Amino acid sequence: MEPKKKITKRVVDSTEPPENGQAFIRDSEIPGFALRITSTGIKSFIWEGRIKGQVKRITLGQYGPLTVEEARKMAIKTKSNVLQGGDPAKERKDKFKEPTFKELSDMYLERYAKIHKRSWKKDDQTLRNHLDIFNGRKLSSITRQDIARHHQKIGTKDGKKNGRYAANRMLEVLRKMFNLAMDWGMMPETINPATKIKKFSEEKRERVLSDDELKAFITTLRTEPDPHLKAYFTLLVLLGPRKNELISAKWQDMDLSSNKPQWRIPETKAGRSHFIPLPTPVVRILEDLKRKSTSPFVFPGNGKSGHLNDPRKAWLRICEVAKIKKARIHDLRRTLGTWLANNGASLLLIGKALNHSTPTSTMIYARMTQDPLRIALEENAERMLKSETG
Repeated sequence: MEPKKKITKRVVDSTEPPENGQAFIRDSEIPGFALRITSTGIKSFIWEGRIKGQVKRITLGQYGPLTVEEARKMAIKTKSNVLQGGDPAKERKDKFKEPTFKELSDMYLERYAKIHKRSWKKDDQTLRNHLDIFNGRKLSSITRQDIARHHQKIGTKDGKKNGRYAANRMLEVLRKMFNLAMDWGMMPETINPATKIKKFSEEKRERVLSDDELKAFITTLRTEPDPHLKAYFTLLVLLGPRKNELISAKWQDMDLSSNKPQWRIPETKAGRSHFIPLPTPVVRILEDLKRKSTSPFVFPGNGKSGHLNDPRKAWLRICEVAKIKKARIHDLRRTLGTWLANNGASLLLIGKALNHSTPTSTMIYARMTQDPLRIALEENAERMLKSETG
């Protein structure tokens, strides 16, 4: 056996490969730590020692990707683990079986997002567009530093403000995913690596359509050739639901025949059902659609869902004709709230109309009747539709 020597970078670099098989240089300071050199020139670091009565050899890593100093620290850590009763060889074997991020992603979508989130497609998009770089990695290998670096990269890409929103949404998805991974036993219950990372500041989005923009919008809708898109955007601005709530609306939830017509949304973002009184102009629109409908959905589509898909292209087309710039579909919801406020509706009624959820307002909503809200929406619908000529 060759005499031991301290393994340094100079020693590793100067060591020539053997003619056959493999050779070892054992460290003089750290028991069990050694350099292995094969006849093909591959140099790697190992640790050898007795684990639970058996001599085992553990490969720490290959020289190059792993520096000498890093290997020395790993050897010390491995030795300490053994002294405390651990079995690094078994742990490495178990780690090899550990799920990858891609496996967690698939499980997150199927077991959680698709069941509990109406906006699960946005999570799917986040996973595909921003988190695919982690797909091949074991869960325990993803560190807070990795996530923070990636969050920073997305948030500052090309200097676009939208990058901040995408980066922050990505962080929210990751936090939930790692919490679920621990709940599901896919990784040990440790500190979530997606926590304690500071989000980018976000500008509050308060865009509403001006009076002139609303007039142009309604005028453009009157010439919209697709009756379902025409009705869809009209109902968005008159009722203020979230766009996906209206996209997936079913006729069975529309009560058009009673003396107090209403729309029941089975489950909203707030996690509860919500009732919206239907003003007379809205009832007329829906009755016209229903007479010609053969679908269970108010706004049928050709896709797998059976209902209208993302109407963003139609929205952009309508906005272009109406000369409305930098507006999003969600701005129609804020526009309704603004019109209700400007025409005397109380903040509580506005919260009821838009189904805002806060601990205090929820108790008040539970005691309220829909009659004041019905009157407010009824009067407001007439005003908004008349704005075209006003």
